[in-house]
Amino acid sequence: MADLTKEARYDEAIALKEKGDVIQAVQLLEDLCRDHPDYALPHAALSMLYCRLDKFQECLDHAELVCELEPEDPFSFVAMSALAIKSGNHAAAEEALQKAQLAQLRYLHSQAKPAGGTDTPNEKTEN
Repeated sequence: MADLTKEARYDEAIALKEKGDVIQAVQLLEDLCRDHPDYALPHAALSMLYCRLDKFQECLDHAELVCELEPEDPFSFVAMSALAIKSGNHAAAEEALQKAQLAQLRYLHSQAKPAGGTDTPNEKTEN
């Protein structure tokens, strides 16, 4: 398996999950996370699978890692919030939802273009 790309290893794990072999999928994803700790996708998959297995601490640990690895992605925080609710950790859910809103605002702000095509929104022209 060492010759497979991280993406191919991820796909293999998801295929196992789809076939119903959740335990083997979890093992492959854990190995992938160990080998590529900065690869957010297997952490996200593990957070969902651990939730399905009622292993809530592991679920939240991986969800938090996804948020750390993808701090500008509002969806990471929304997923964290939903998983925290399912685990019964309502404080963590609320905190993650607030972070999701902040990430969304940062994104919207970064995409905003000034009116009139000028570089500065408060620029006034003199007549």
